[in-house]
Amino acid sequence: MKQPTTLPMPDTVPEGRGKELLYLTQDDVVAAGLTPAEVIDRVRIALAEHGRERVEMPAKIGIHPRRDSLMHAMPAWVPGERACGIKWAASFPDNPRYSLPQTSALLILNCPDTGWPICIMDATWITAKRTAAVTAIACEHLARKDTVQAGMIGAGVQGHEHVRLLPQVLPELRCIKVTDNSSGSAKRLAAALQDQVPVEIVACDTIEQVVRNSQVVVSATKILSDPDPQVRDEWVAPGAFIAPVDFDSMWEWATFRRADKFLVDSLEEMEYFMSVGYLPHGLPELHAQIGEVVAGLKPGRESEDELIVDMNIGMGIEDVVVAAEIFRLAQEKGLGRVLPL
Repeated sequence: MKQPTTLPMPDTVPEGRGKELLYLTQDDVVAAGLTPAEVIDRVRIALAEHGRERVEMPAKIGIHPRRDSLMHAMPAWVPGERACGIKWAASFPDNPRYSLPQTSALLILNCPDTGWPICIMDATWITAKRTAAVTAIACEHLARKDTVQAGMIGAGVQGHEHVRLLPQVLPELRCIKVTDNSSGSAKRLAAALQDQVPVEIVACDTIEQVVRNSQVVVSATKILSDPDPQVRDEWVAPGAFIAPVDFDSMWEWATFRRADKFLVDSLEEMEYFMSVGYLPHGLPELHAQIGEVVAGLKPGRESEDELIVDMNIGMGIEDVVVAAEIFRLAQEKGLGRVLPL
């Protein structure tokens, strides 16, 4: 991706620049008060800027200490939002055995005028929220407007976040079916969120129950270098929109291959993942990057019977634009701790 235009030098910078930074814990990040709708708005800006090639975002680089684990450096610069920094994110699927979340992340926000760090913050919350926000925005463009039933495979953090957001972008939605390979997780999700969403949440015993007759299906499970397809192509409803947050881990390749439109968030990042052993089948013919659709440069859904797949793994530009707004709100509210450099 081409490098965006650089900024002119300012006459002054804020006092303390280069001498101190703000540290925000996860509690501080939450207390900043960014609403789900505001997260979606920030992510929508990032996606559109990516589609118009007005960002700088090298593909992820990473290390992989355990099989099917990853630790990624995600630098990003969004000039239109004066947001730049880097997220250091990890996904270790076996962490629940240690009573730890699968995903963790820390983000450094930098001053775009001097390069000095201005804030270090927890980014686990940001990662959870912005990932579901991308799916929600994709639904606006790629899901059927008459969607009444959605399916959620995976009842972890992303399962919870997606169930919270899907009703906000699918106006006719009446039911979300949820399943998980961990016994009881889907029922716990349903019990925890039923009072928070305006649709029925149904805990299902099988993946087939979740997928059949669902116009939208999201999968958020382990990201596997060797896919373990458990969703049969024959279960997928005509005109469905599929959002695999976990790559091709759960899906038969035939489903992706026959899609009328296949999208990703970043082709460069998908090529990186293929270079380190993921996506062994490669990618089907690409219709667009989701940012191109959000920016209006390429079409989204054009007919009710189109099968559409949008594979999003997450981009640093989403993280920094959300983090920049959290930083602003935290300063207004006096949150966090100032640390000397």
